[in-house]
Amino acid sequence: MSVVRTYAVTIGERERTIRVRCLGDGVTPRCTRYEVSIDGGSVAVIDGARPMPDTLSLLMHGRSWEVGLVDDDDGFEVDILGVRHQAAVVDPRRKALRMADGVGELVIRTQMPGRVVRVLVAVGDVLEKGQTAVVVEAMKMENELKAAQAGTVQRILVSEGEQIEAKTILIELLSEAS
Repeated sequence: MSVVRTYAVTIGERERTIRVRCLGDGVTPRCTRYEVSIDGGSVAVIDGARPMPDTLSLLMHGRSWEVGLVDDDDGFEVDILGVRHQAAVVDPRRKALRMADGVGELVIRTQMPGRVVRVLVAVGDVLEKGQTAVVVEAMKMENELKAAQAGTVQRILVSEGEQIEAKTILIELLSEAS
C-alpha cells in the first residue's frame, strides 16, 4: 500500500493542494517515482533521478523538464526554465494544529547575508499581508522583505546599515488573529 501525502503549496498569492503518492516497487526504501495530483486535477509522474544536486528530472504530460529545487526554511525555491519561484509548503494537518493552538508570533527574516538598507516600520505598527517592512541589499540588489500575513510589530532586531547573516530574524510580529 502506497503512502499519500497532502500539502498546501503557495506560490505568489495562489495556494494549491498537492497530493504526492510514491509509485515505488515496495522493495527499495527510497521512492524514485511519484504520482502528483494538483488541485485534484492534472497528474504528473516524477522520476526522482537527480542529474545534478538540487535538480529534479520531471516527466509531465509526455514532456521532460529539469527543475532546480533548493530547500529553505519556508519551503522550496523552485527554478523552472530560468524563472525562480518561492514555494511555501505546508502540511495542512500541521497548519490546522498551529491555527487551533493560537500561535500568533511571526517573523520576517532574510534568506541571504547582506546589509539592512531601510527599516520601514516601528514597534506597534500594524502591517498588512504583503506590506514591505525592511529593505536588504544582498548580492548588489535591494530586496524588499514583506509580511507573510497581517500582524503588529513587536520587536525590531536590526538597524539600518547593519550587516546580517543568512536566516537572520529582522522583525518579530504578533498575528492579528491572536
